[in-house]
Parts: sequence; structure tokens; C-alpha cells
Amino acid sequence: MVTQEQTRFFDENGYLKYGKVLESNEVQRLIDGLDRIVDIELAGGDDSSVEFSVGHRRSVKAAQDEPRVLTQYVNMWKRDKEYKKTVRHPLITGIAKTLLRTAMVRLWHDHIISKPPADNGHFRFHQDFYGWPLSEPRILSCWIALDDATVENGCMHVVPGSHRDHRFSPEAKKREDEALAKDPTFKTERAKMEERPASFGVPVELSTGECMFHHCLNFHATPQNTTNRQRRAFVIIYYAQGVCFNDAQASHHCLIPTIEVNHGEPLVGSGFPAVG
Repeated sequence: MVTQEQTRFFDENGYLKYGKVLESNEVQRLIDGLDRIVDIELAGGDDSSVEFSVGHRRSVKAAQDEPRVLTQYVNMWKRDKEYKKTVRHPLITGIAKTLLRTAMVRLWHDHIISKPPADNGHFRFHQDFYGWPLSEPRILSCWIALDDATVENGCMHVVPGSHRDHRFSPEAKKREDEALAKDPTFKTERAKMEERPASFGVPVELSTGECMFHHCLNFHATPQNTTNRQRRAFVIIYYAQGVCFNDAQASHHCLIPTIEVNHGEPLVGSGFPAVG
């Protein structure tokens, strides 16, 4: 499933290019499901869950008029049986449990992230953790290529070891926030990293059906898709047993209305199922 050498690499670098996890027919079923959801959203959308409207346009006219850095569809597992099956994939969840050193993983959310040709841009370096209302960084993402992902069409670029860098830790983030409250012009090390081009990082090129895992504190970015090809990825975010809801962080996150627990309590509930 995952070797000790791969686990050590992830611990040291904050990411792991794993390899193939889905066959071509499985990928095609995911793409077919995505096409169906795109049609629904461009026709006005499905509001049966609050996050379904996030990250994309809901009309053909808007799709033609407004360039975007990327296009996103959140929680495909709630909308399509193939995605629901994939977030529970035993190989993927087994690797996630090993890398997180937990007996069980829960699903924070999934999302399609797409960089269509001629309708995308550079997505700057960032750490996912601070955008989520979660208590501790025992979280990782599985990034699955639905199309071949190359440097030219906007594959993931990572900064090895940045998840262990004391300059970018949760404790450092608190000190930064305090400093910025006193002086909004203060230039933090985090801000300097965010301004770097994607080429500063290590590219992780993937073939269709292959995946990589990355730690929630690993800095990552994607450059613009400069080709005439699609670059679609299915990203699944897992968290370890015991991670709690933290309403003091990312208080405007789209999933907060779906959370059924109080601040400081383990994040459980129908929207965040145990998947492995």
C-alpha cells in the first residue's frame, strides 16, 4: 500500500507522489459525473446543499464573460455515486491513515479543481490549513489527476519541507496576526512566500489516474494552464480522528452551516463521514 520509505519521504517533505490509484474507466466515470454537474450548474444550479454554489459560474453568459484563476465544485460525493465511491476508496483511505498515523479518517470535503484552457491563471502559494475551521493540522489532501497534469497545463508545485518550517507554523501564524494588527504594513515571511512564482516550487507531474498526497501545511501553488488541454483534478481532504471544529479560524468557510457540533468538539456528523 505505502512503504516505510514513502512514509519517511512524506514526513520529511510534506508531499508524496504516489502513482496510479484509478483505472481509465474509473476516471471516465468521474468525468461523466462532472459533466452532468456542470450542466446542472450552468442551467441555474442545485441549492440542496449550501456549498454546491461555490467556486464556479451558474450561467453560460457568466462563463463566457469572466476569467477565473480556477473553477471549483465542492462535495461531489454528495452529488454523484462514483465520487461517493472514490472518497471511500480503500487504497486511498489506507494511505491517508498511514500518513496521518490514525486509526480512522473522516472526510472534510472533496472538490473538483479545474483549469480550463484559456480560462485560468496562477494560483499563488498557500497553506490549506488556515483556510479551514479545524483545530490542528492533522489533515492531508489526495490530489487525483483526471487529465495528464504537466508544468505546461498547471500541475501542482510544492515547497518541500515547508510543513515543518517554524516560520509557517500555527504558532508563527498567531504571532504574525498580532504583528499585523499593530502594523498592517508588516511584511511576513508567509506573505513573501505567497508572492513567489509557482516555479519556485517542485513540480509534481501526474498521468491520468495517478495521485499525490500533500500535508495541509505544505506550501503549494499551480501555474497557469498555457495549453489547449483540460487540467482537471479531483481532490479529497481527509482528517485524523479527534480533529475538532475551530470557529475562530476561517469563520466564513462555506461548510460552517453544515457543521453540527460546537467549537472545540470533535468534528463528526453526516456531512463529515468516517470513510476509512
